[in-house]
Amino acid sequence: MSQKQEIILSGIRPTGRLHYGNYFGAVKAFLELQEKGHRCYYFIADYHALTTITERVDFYRQTIDMLRTYVACGLDPVKSVIYRQSDLPCTAELNLLLGMITNIGFLERGTTYKDKMTKLAANENMEGNPLSFGLLGYPVLMASDILIVRANTVPVGDDQRQHVEMAMDIAQKFNSRFGETLTIPKAVSRNALRLPGLDGAAKMGKSDNNTLDLLDDPATVLKKIKGVQTTTDPGPLGTDSDEPEDVIPLLPHSLGALYRLLHLLAPKDVYLDFVGKYRRGEKFYGTLKTTLAEHVSKFNAPIIERFNAAGNDEESVKEFLRENAKKVTPVALETVEAVRQAMGIGHSLYRA
Repeated sequence: MSQKQEIILSGIRPTGRLHYGNYFGAVKAFLELQEKGHRCYYFIADYHALTTITERVDFYRQTIDMLRTYVACGLDPVKSVIYRQSDLPCTAELNLLLGMITNIGFLERGTTYKDKMTKLAANENMEGNPLSFGLLGYPVLMASDILIVRANTVPVGDDQRQHVEMAMDIAQKFNSRFGETLTIPKAVSRNALRLPGLDGAAKMGKSDNNTLDLLDDPATVLKKIKGVQTTTDPGPLGTDSDEPEDVIPLLPHSLGALYRLLHLLAPKDVYLDFVGKYRRGEKFYGTLKTTLAEHVSKFNAPIIERFNAAGNDEESVKEFLRENAKKVTPVALETVEAVRQAMGIGHSLYRA
């Protein structure tokens, strides 16, 4: 008897061009999962991007560019179902239904909401309305994304683990009240690498303007890397190990970001050579930056080529989205109809 195919779900917000933090934190894991024979659903979370919006943002354009980059990175539309969250409107319906049984106190324990409350209490400058209904209800919408496709496994970083656990709680509460209807998901560590920003910040992020992007051309790559501050003189590392997890945390932050990228992209002997240069106190910053820029541009080149290739233009991507929405809609509608029936309001007559 064949083993039941595992259903995997993950998503990413359309907040602009994909950068190296996105790639090594999420996209790389997506590529690995699709090769393991799972049923993989990957969605671009444009609804989630609205939770803190204060003015119009062209999320549609950002979605198109992001999807083109996904495909250029190797995400296979034959092996994976890749769709836009808002192309599945029944997700909003499930969000409404699940919201009816979700306690306010439960939502207020969400880390994102609590973080905003802490910043408000500290009188930090926060633009717009950070405490929107959408932000408070974010865990219910995320639960709807997960439960609507009956996902078994949700690979997440540590910052999203609580939200998956909240989805599990919501599903369990629903099933205990209305009968076994929803699949209980489980969170698994994505073993995501949190890539430091070029400014030495703990995380590479668009809002901090400290990213290397996957579509950066060689001139832009070189300019960004040359702009990294490396004024601290090399000193003792305090370890005899050459392993990056032992070496990189001991380096000055911005320099550590360069070494992390070098380890990921260059041959091992190149990385080890620069570890040795640091230990010996040599003058190597200029060579390090130009060497790293060469390897970054080499990594970007095929992605840029595939991004611009015929069949990966806007019209092709729009058709691709339409076809993928058709693939995911039947299972999503089946889930919503089962929830409606379980709660006692019956099947939708307009979909009958």
